[in-house]
Amino acid sequence: MGNQQVIKLNGTMIKNIHHLAHLVDTCQDKFLTFEFEDDFLVVLDREEAAAASSDIQKEHAIPSVRSLDLSEPYVDTNHEVQNQGEDFGDSPVTNFELGVDCLLWA
Repeated sequence: MGNQQVIKLNGTMIKNIHHLAHLVDTCQDKFLTFEFEDDFLVVLDREEAAAASSDIQKEHAIPSVRSLDLSEPYVDTNHEVQNQGEDFGDSPVTNFELGVDCLLWA
């Protein structure tokens, strides 16, 4: 799987990559369900994925979980309150590569 777009996370349309990072960070569901083009799904156990992140970073020499700009609090450019069940239109996030055990952001 290469160069697929993340369309939704747990049923919520993705506005941009910062929005996706916010949804992942604030998710309280047991699973993270990433919906890609062509109805391709990747389902990760949220707690197991978080626990494995440090080991994955070390194994692949990834210096940080994400870039500094994505670590800043998410602010909706429309100045609306974020609702995880709300659709945000057709602005998917492009994902450069998906590994079997983690997402690698481009």
